Amino acid sequence: MRRVLVVLAVIGLVTVGLIAPVGADSSSRPFKGSMAGEVTFSLVGLEVCPATDIFLGGLSSDSAASGTVSHLGRSTMESSHCTPAFETIEGGEMTLVAANGDAVFIHYSGFAPFPIPGVTEFIEVDIDFEIVGGTGRFEGATGGGDMWARVAFEGFDDPAWAASWHWEGTIGY
Repeated sequence: MRRVLVVLAVIGLVTVGLIAPVGADSSSRPFKGSMAGEVTFSLVGLEVCPATDIFLGGLSSDSAASGTVSHLGRSTMESSHCTPAFETIEGGEMTLVAANGDAVFIHYSGFAPFPIPGVTEFIEVDIDFEIVGGTGRFEGATGGGDMWARVAFEGFDDPAWAASWHWEGTIGY
């Protein structure tokens, strides 16, 4: 009888140890990637990018790049945010598209020092991102993390600057 109780107790402990904790997100996975492309500055209407304490009015920062992102493989990226008047980036929207057409949607905000002609060679951008859905297998995706970019400051007369982006965080789908 004692042996049976010990065996049942061991089976009970093993079973409890194999059950995932309540609330654990088993779909959350590491999310990493790197891409290269460029940032372009486009004139847009004030209804798109109004002049405020935060934004230069009527100017959008738009990016396009390609590279590799975990869970998407070879991918492309497009993003856009109103060009900040100072160092704070807000309201950014980004789409990552896998080779098969499945997409991940991202919202982002962060910090980018304003470049100084004759002094700034590269702008180091620090961004927080949140995954807010997608298409295909990424429909309903969640997650987020840190993104950073390195943008070559090519002067205010040049509307397109070379850049690279890097992501590190988690994705659940």
